[in-house]
Amino acid sequence: MKKLLIYKENDDFVIERVNEFNHAFKRTFISEQGLLEGLQAYRLVISEYELEVSDELWSMVLNFLNSKEMQ
Repeated sequence: MKKLLIYKENDDFVIERVNEFNHAFKRTFISEQGLLEGLQAYRLVISEYELEVSDELWSMVLNFLNSKEMQ
């Protein structure tokens, strides 16, 4: 199963994509807005991923995924 791991690391926001072969690709963002724009890139394929979001970012990510920007 493909996964998107979303968390903070050293004050940066991270989207780590793990493919079905368990290879990971990590993108870091310096702001919340950058993170949300990075998530928007997955808009058409997000249903193909299992999401694992850190507790501190869960509400922000969930609200964004339910917003008009992701529709």
